[in-house]
Amino acid sequence: MEEAKNIELKQIPYFKRLLLLFLLFFKLGIVNFGGGYALLPLLSRELVDKRHWSTNSELADYYAVGQCTPGAIAVNVSTFIGYKVCGMLGGIIATLAFVSPAFIIIFVIAVALSNFNDNPFVINALAGINVAVFVLILSAIVKLSKNSIVDIWGLLIAISVALLSIFVKVIPLYVYVIIAAILGFLIKYIIEKKKYSKIKPVNENKIEEAEELDSPKKDENNISITKNDVLMFLFGLLAGAIIGLFGIFTLSIVKNKKYRNGLIIASFFWVIIGVCLLVSLITNNFIFFSIYFNFFRIGACAFGGGLATLPFLEELGLDTGWFNQEQLTAMLAISESTPGAMGINMSTYVGYTVSLGAYDNYFLAFIGSIISTLGLVSPSIIVIIIVSLFLQKFSNNKYVGWVFYGLRAASIGLICAAAYSVLKVSIFDVVDQGAAIREHYDIVSAFKATIDYYKVNEGGNFFSFIYRYFDYLFEFKALALGLFFCIIVFKFKKHPIFYIALGAVFGILLQMGNASL
Repeated sequence: MEEAKNIELKQIPYFKRLLLLFLLFFKLGIVNFGGGYALLPLLSRELVDKRHWSTNSELADYYAVGQCTPGAIAVNVSTFIGYKVCGMLGGIIATLAFVSPAFIIIFVIAVALSNFNDNPFVINALAGINVAVFVLILSAIVKLSKNSIVDIWGLLIAISVALLSIFVKVIPLYVYVIIAAILGFLIKYIIEKKKYSKIKPVNENKIEEAEELDSPKKDENNISITKNDVLMFLFGLLAGAIIGLFGIFTLSIVKNKKYRNGLIIASFFWVIIGVCLLVSLITNNFIFFSIYFNFFRIGACAFGGGLATLPFLEELGLDTGWFNQEQLTAMLAISESTPGAMGINMSTYVGYTVSLGAYDNYFLAFIGSIISTLGLVSPSIIVIIIVSLFLQKFSNNKYVGWVFYGLRAASIGLICAAAYSVLKVSIFDVVDQGAAIREHYDIVSAFKATIDYYKVNEGGNFFSFIYRYFDYLFEFKALALGLFFCIIVFKFKKHPIFYIALGAVFGILLQMGNASL
């Protein structure tokens, strides 16, 4: 049966397959609401039942590896399937087709927001939406934690990463990711070593059986390539990177397929860099390079889906000043209401606004939004295509599993830190209502403000101190709305669009943005 399906796929001409692949994933990109897992039934229907391009077991493998590699899960799965159907070019085409609808929608929204961001209705609506977004992130953390944190050690890693990310701002977030990966490996190694040492005095044969069960089964038939194929792919990628744009011309004389694949992917990225260089030389402004490589770094470090990009985006806003926390929270709300992953939508928005500010040209702003979006998905394309070369070996390797044990826990910790930042702009009070730039209290600054108050105004007891602290810390209308959303979000499980729309209505009715209508 499997062989018949492969024959059916091969009978379709290559360029027709590319066109069908693009149209299919463009359509899936339009209806991709609710994250990568919401896409699974659609993929099963379109690829397994209707077209016979894949099997359900293969889809399960793609999702398993997709959540352990950088980038949004849905984007990673798209790359996997595109690579299987049409090789290297198919992986790139499927990825670009899938993110295109979200790119178009967010670009239009970015243009609209830049024209209406001073409107009082918009200000108040976004204030209410921010509260709904915070509760939706809490709901996502609870859901993700069930699969990502499996024991007390994983919980400790997540809590440590969250606290360090919130209170130690001088260390880049990717350092925590690397440390968590190392800790995950070491913890799993120690646990397994202790388990075997306890079994050893009882029965030596059982140890060997346990080792066989834990170690991946060596089945050469499941690995379709050799080590030489992987080396040729990597050598082609390196050669393409060195040769640059001229690498594409060597495709006509190189016969080795894996080497050609390496050249293709290298040429793809050189086209992006070539566009950045051309615009930079014409305008004497190198902002495109900064946009591309900053989002490339985020795409390479964000494990665990689109929401995992949130803490890195927050760090990018602080480092560059390209956007503030309130704009990031607003874009998160928009991302929950539109197709596409959070990171991809935010990269499109930031690419547009930064390029428009740098060049004051709408066409170059459009190009900038493309560059930033490609920057975010580029690491996914590289990693997923390499992983596709030896998927079976990768997915069964216990040592890789040990590393991702730490990475998943770190991802939850980083998302918790990002949720705290959203909490600040959604429910915590503003430091100075008359300030031109809205700065919000946090749990430390509110405590300091309370101490300062009692230094000037003597008297009061413990309960008055607590009341004063909460009065500084919280915007009570937002707090009440947040508690209301906690009840309905965790109880009724409606689509995020419903809660976001409800937040906008409450924000306008309660004038939560303090803007007069």
